[in-house]
Amino acid sequence: MEIKHGFGLRAHDLLSLFDKTNKISTFMNKVEKQSLIDVTRYDANKYKGDAFEFLVEILLKSHAYDNRLGITSYEPVQSDDNGVDGVGVNLSGEKCVVQVKYRSNKGAVLTANQDHLSNMISDGMIKHKVVVADDNSKCPRHYVITTATGLHHYTDNENFKGFVHCIGHDHLKSMLDNNLSFWNLCRQITKEIVDSKVKTVSAV
Repeated sequence: MEIKHGFGLRAHDLLSLFDKTNKISTFMNKVEKQSLIDVTRYDANKYKGDAFEFLVEILLKSHAYDNRLGITSYEPVQSDDNGVDGVGVNLSGEKCVVQVKYRSNKGAVLTANQDHLSNMISDGMIKHKVVVADDNSKCPRHYVITTATGLHHYTDNENFKGFVHCIGHDHLKSMLDNNLSFWNLCRQITKEIVDSKVKTVSAV
């Protein structure tokens, strides 16, 4: 499995981030602490966001055919990120876009304006040619994956008319807590990234 997000090469301590980490809460606690290690080199908020995007890439690629998520062929967007953090294919075989939002407060709810969720709609349409689904019976084409609780009810029902699917903290917790197969995969992937980085540095 190839993980393309650059966080793996930039993280302060990638191995310890996943060492003995078997719950989403443990992952978040470690991310919070690591984000403060060197804020001049790596902005703390960007560190947290990138770490979660890295985790989401592993999650979506390792659960490509899991209908609890509904996203296959996922690829992160790392340049010109104006609201879309990744693109994939939904269960109907249509292109879809994903916005990944890390929030330290798992009880928070996301709003269209404060959390810039509307950027996903505009960037998805302009850059990625993905328009909002026009029928609630169809698979979503817009996804938000977050460590927060989910979308504010007004944002969900009024701004987005129910067409944006949100995967929130409780969903992640039910899928990932004590899911040793997943966390062991994370440890395997991160070890391969670190080993590759060491080889590259040694060869210079």
